[in-house]
Amino acid sequence: MPDFIFIGSFKCASSSFHYYLSQHPEVFTSTKKETGFFSLHYSKGMDFYAQFFEGAKDNQILGETTPTYCFLPYVAERIQKHYPNAKLILCLRHPVERAFSSWLMATGLGRERLPFDEVMEKSKRILSVMKQKLTDENAEQFWIDNNPNAKFAPLEITSIIAGQYAEMLKLYYRYFKPEQIKVILFEDLYKKTDETLSDIFSFLGVDSTFIVPNKESVNFYFDRTANEITYKIFGLKTGRLIIDAIPKSFKLKLKKIWKKPSPKLTIEQRAKYWEYFKDDVVELEKLTNRDLSHWNPSK
Repeated sequence: MPDFIFIGSFKCASSSFHYYLSQHPEVFTSTKKETGFFSLHYSKGMDFYAQFFEGAKDNQILGETTPTYCFLPYVAERIQKHYPNAKLILCLRHPVERAFSSWLMATGLGRERLPFDEVMEKSKRILSVMKQKLTDENAEQFWIDNNPNAKFAPLEITSIIAGQYAEMLKLYYRYFKPEQIKVILFEDLYKKTDETLSDIFSFLGVDSTFIVPNKESVNFYFDRTANEITYKIFGLKTGRLIIDAIPKSFKLKLKKIWKKPSPKLTIEQRAKYWEYFKDDVVELEKLTNRDLSHWNPSK
């Protein structure tokens, strides 16, 4: 059963992370990315959870990736109950960019039709209500009914809450020691991939000198439906092998045909919504002892 869990955050390279780690010979990642066990399927029991790790070798450590775990209080408690010594990995992204990416995905899938500004303002208005619902005795059922993978689920549940990173860390620090939680930055995973992965491998206790051979960014936005069908039929690892076998030139042609120009986050939007997140980022800097001033659009 899992030695480590990638707990989030939402829209912070979880698909790429899962794929990168699956290439390490000493690591076995769950056969289904985003098992959602502790948030959606806990009532099905541990035998149900165990099926996602079938096929692992004796010398491998096991892990899974469910990015929405990070802001669900009842999930943190459940993980600690079953795996008190588990190592947790939290990837953080510029909160405004993360919210915008979440909105892009939801609109691309037809789950959200409101403009980004309207979604953000709506989210802020109902934030306190959402937080209360995620901490009361019916939190699990509320999440099951409104989780971000459900069709037409309200985007506001993740667009704002998933950007309160200091709150996430404080939540998990109530159940786990700080040294059990590895915090990485989204931009580091892409700009300094080998260095960041080496740091993660060291944290997990496996060979940190291993270089992941395929570091192609795994982002399913433009062809999500085709990829999901491939993974459902062949599984994540085999599905990725099939997709990787397609010549890059051919995939680029398909992208040009399928992918519509995406809206861009404006300078004004970045500055406006930074005001909402900035206090949380200041607290996050204290908790992680990291300088995040480069996130501030005014600097």
